[in-house]
Amino acid sequence: MAAISLRGIRKTYGDGPEIVKGLDLDIHDGEFMVFVGPSGCGKSTLLRMIAGLEDISAGQLRIGDMLANDVPPAERGIAMVFQSYALYPHMTARENMGFALKLAGKPDGEVRAAVDKVAAILQITHLLERKPKALSGGERQRVAIGRSIVRQPKVFLFDEPLSNLDASLRVQTRIELAKLHQELGTTMIYVTHDQVEAMTLGDRVAVFHGGHLEQVGAPLELYRHPASQFVAGFIGALRMNFLPCAAVPQLAAQLGGEPGMLVGIRPEHLRLAARGDGYGATVTLIEQLGDAQIVHATVDGSGHALAIKLHGETRHALAQGSAIGFVPEAGHAFLFDAGGRAVARH
Repeated sequence: MAAISLRGIRKTYGDGPEIVKGLDLDIHDGEFMVFVGPSGCGKSTLLRMIAGLEDISAGQLRIGDMLANDVPPAERGIAMVFQSYALYPHMTARENMGFALKLAGKPDGEVRAAVDKVAAILQITHLLERKPKALSGGERQRVAIGRSIVRQPKVFLFDEPLSNLDASLRVQTRIELAKLHQELGTTMIYVTHDQVEAMTLGDRVAVFHGGHLEQVGAPLELYRHPASQFVAGFIGALRMNFLPCAAVPQLAAQLGGEPGMLVGIRPEHLRLAARGDGYGATVTLIEQLGDAQIVHATVDGSGHALAIKLHGETRHALAQGSAIGFVPEAGHAFLFDAGGRAVARH
């Protein structure tokens, strides 16, 4: 295992704009760190720099005690799992998993024992003699992960490994990855644009935006104490509602809001009320999710969009055009300044 230290890391391509802009980050030994953010934010580029697949334009990368900027990828003690499975189609799962060890000159018995051990961990022993074309997407991804594990790297890198799987397989494989980390205890860095994956997998989550590191913290820390409007809007199963202070004047006053600032309230922290209670709105759409009901509305006066998430079996008889009231729960409203930084909570 190994810790990773990034200091002043920058990446540019020729005369183009900076993709990664002076990033500092420490990843602890044995930690499961998730990089999350929208497409083009620099998270995959940073992962590839750690792997040695991209040159570092400026700054220092340390893996353990080793300055790794100019160390070849094969000598960094890192294994990478890509979005595409990249399995050799003419080889069985066993041969794919053991290929790196075979290239390294390991005896056949040692290779076989290593593959068998990893296959048992991943529950794919029964698949070892099949070729990739006879495997499902989830099974191929587990073989690709197994191929990395047999090398016993210091660090695992995952570049959106679940994006090619359907929804149910993503959930299943996500659980398997979490169990795998608990069993191996190896440092893992996982890149995704899916905040649900980030929140459920990471010991800590690093949120990227425009080549910058917006915030790093435990999943619940980011959810409860976002440092910026971007983090508040990106983290959470439903996007946080952002309203101008004039749309919720009493709440804005309690937060110390001024013109140009925004009040943020998560949909799950709004309570539905009768018209005349709290603030008024008009329903535009109702979503029934089984365990929850999502009420979409426009706020009276401002016309700003609002979402309210209602849990439980109770269903409210609402329809498009219904007039409602809504009340924010105490302690769950945020104030963001004109630059998007969080400045207050009430």
